[in-house]
Amino acid sequence: MPRPRRLTPDVVRARLSVLADRLHKRDEDADFAEAVDAILAPRGWELLKRPDKRANTDPNMALWMNTSIKQALEERARAEAKKEAEKSGGKPRAAATVLAAVVNQGFERFLAGDFVPSKPVRSVRGSSVEKSNLNIGPSKDLRGRVEQKCAQVSAELGWEVTPGRVAMSWLYEEYGITDDDQRGVTVPEMPDHAD
Repeated sequence: MPRPRRLTPDVVRARLSVLADRLHKRDEDADFAEAVDAILAPRGWELLKRPDKRANTDPNMALWMNTSIKQALEERARAEAKKEAEKSGGKPRAAATVLAAVVNQGFERFLAGDFVPSKPVRSVRGSSVEKSNLNIGPSKDLRGRVEQKCAQVSAELGWEVTPGRVAMSWLYEEYGITDDDQRGVTVPEMPDHAD
């Protein structure tokens, strides 16, 4: 049995060129010929790459917070998603998607002047409260508009207001996260899974 020839870039290019020539000879295969020509063009191989799944999604916003608060927010968002899914009969949304929608509501209220973020509360000095990022993808458009308004609001409030701080303040207010939770003195309550 003869050994198959190893496919090198030169061999593949030659075979694709022959294929393109054959396809060009038949009018009904013109679309296929055009596709092969596109692949043979410089950097044409990039057309074969799978599209990035996040290409059409909003960029990530990482919110640095106490890990216990992050876990509580995610757990509450999962509980909300589960209730929604039970009512609709669909699949539950991811916690990050639920939280992004809540943040979008907060951004809209902030832009309308209906919400003033609270100054961030720091952990107790000397405490070793574990922190981590809560990653969500709020609307890029809303986030940009909030960012533009932050300089004005910072001057009014006397502390630096950022889109991340607006998002965290809104989440904390919506989900009942207390100042003591933020300081690391208490741990936020988790939702009851019995309901």
